[in-house]
Amino acid sequence: MSQRRIRGTRDTAKDIILGLAPSGQGPKQPKEGVVVPKIRSSSYDVPASRRVTRKQTNNEKPPRTADDAIIQRLQNQLAQIQQENRELVSAEKAARIRLEANQDALQRRVLNTESSGVQIRDLDDVRRQINSIDGKLLMMNNDINGIRGAMDRQVSDLMHINNEMKSRPVVDPSKISNATSQLDMKMRDLHNQVMELQKNLNREQRDREKDAKLASDGISKLQDIIRQQDLSRQDILNSLSKKGDVDKEKLNEETRRLNDKINLITTEVTRKTGENQQRMKDELAGRIQVLENMIRAQTERIIENDKDMRQKYESRLNEQSEQLQALMKQLTTEKAKQKERFQKVNEALAALEHHLELGNSKIDKLMSSEIQARKLHEKGLLAKMTDIENRLNNYIGGMNKSIEDMQNGKSNVQMPALDTDALRREMEAISADKNKLSMEGLLKLEEKMSRVQQGFYHDRREINQRLTDLGDGEHVNKIRAQLNKMDALQEDMEKAQERIRDKVERQIPQDLNELSAKVDNVKHQLNTRVDNEEEERYLAIKELQEAFSQLQQTQVSAIGGKPSVDNQMKRDVDECKIAIKKLAESVTTVKNVLDKKITDETKRREDDVASLRRQMN
Repeated sequence: MSQRRIRGTRDTAKDIILGLAPSGQGPKQPKEGVVVPKIRSSSYDVPASRRVTRKQTNNEKPPRTADDAIIQRLQNQLAQIQQENRELVSAEKAARIRLEANQDALQRRVLNTESSGVQIRDLDDVRRQINSIDGKLLMMNNDINGIRGAMDRQVSDLMHINNEMKSRPVVDPSKISNATSQLDMKMRDLHNQVMELQKNLNREQRDREKDAKLASDGISKLQDIIRQQDLSRQDILNSLSKKGDVDKEKLNEETRRLNDKINLITTEVTRKTGENQQRMKDELAGRIQVLENMIRAQTERIIENDKDMRQKYESRLNEQSEQLQALMKQLTTEKAKQKERFQKVNEALAALEHHLELGNSKIDKLMSSEIQARKLHEKGLLAKMTDIENRLNNYIGGMNKSIEDMQNGKSNVQMPALDTDALRREMEAISADKNKLSMEGLLKLEEKMSRVQQGFYHDRREINQRLTDLGDGEHVNKIRAQLNKMDALQEDMEKAQERIRDKVERQIPQDLNELSAKVDNVKHQLNTRVDNEEEERYLAIKELQEAFSQLQQTQVSAIGGKPSVDNQMKRDVDECKIAIKKLAESVTTVKNVLDKKITDETKRREDDVASLRRQMN
């Protein structure tokens, strides 16, 4: 250590504090070897011994020593200092904002003072604000001094740590040099930050001093303005008091003159008012006399007019009574006509309902007979298809039995016989059937034929496999010849299936379209008939309402605004209204029932079509 000090050691903390360039010599070159110090805690106790070993063949990383802990601590302290610096900057910004706000408030008060007189209370407010600003500046200076003290303590801690690191035994020079260079850079950064912070604080202090000086200048100006305004106000008050004495004498003189003039005006007004009242009384008496004469003449004319009006009213009332009797007779005839018309409408409606019921029953019978015939025909076709399937199964079973006999070595093997021509004719007859089947029957027939064909194909392939296992022979050749004949039968079955499938694909959409067209036609006819009936009912009701309203208007005009209710006519009108309401309800009920039937039938057909489509898919 003494030799290093003779050569000149590098004191980084001292260089940073004094703001000098790095002193002393740089780190030495590392020796051949790895220092493995004794691992200890993060305290600053000097190790008791050290050990130097030669460099091993493998590049193992040395264990973490207390140097890393010290560097970590320095980094933590640096982060803490940076955090304090940020807090100080934020506090400085907040203080500056408050100072600017106070300065703006002070300037506004100065402007208000220049525009209008300044009071003692405003001056006290300004003084209190200045005292608060001084207190804030003092607190800020104390905070800055505290921060400086904390930074000095941290620098002293860093110097102490640096001295301890110097007094420690030499470990790994390369590692120490790297750590020292990193620490130097961090300390330089910290020193730069501290210097910048100090400059900012000094600049802020100078700004605060300038602001305080400006505030004191403003206060002195305000005090001068206040003194000047007090002097001007005192002068104004003195001048006003002098002028008030002169004005008081003038006011008394004017008041006396005004009272004299008011007395003269009052006497004149009283005299003229008496004259006007007397003149108005005379005029009013004359007008009252004229008005009484006019009222007497008007009363006589009113009596004469009443007599004339009574005579005219009686004669007109007699005429209206005669017209009312005629209208009552007309209403009775109209009522009879409406009853007859309603009876005809009800009979027509009953006939329509009966006709609809007969049509529905006839359609149901036709549909039942048609469905029964189709079901019988479908059962016959399915029975034929079942017979064909049984015959094919028996034939396949006979061939399998013959093959088993051949495998067992029997000499007399009986070959099964099958009339392929008859089967072909039956298949063609089934596929060429012109009768119209139901959609369900077509689908069942197509499904059964497809199942028969698949089973036949599967059995034929199995028989071919068994014949291949048997080899060549007379009976084997006979069976193969029969199988070759079955190929033609299989082709015929495929053709028949194609015809059935084509019929399914063509007939089902055609049936659906026909059914939809029939439903639309029936619905259109029913809607047309119901609309016609509804229009006739509407016209009859409208005609009856017009007649009734005309009768009411005639009755009101006949009795001069005082209607007399005829109970019999009112009951008749109420009965007509009830009959009209029942008729409208019956028409609506019939229409709703028909719509419901059509909707239910359409929904049922759509469900059947959907189920058939699912079966086809």
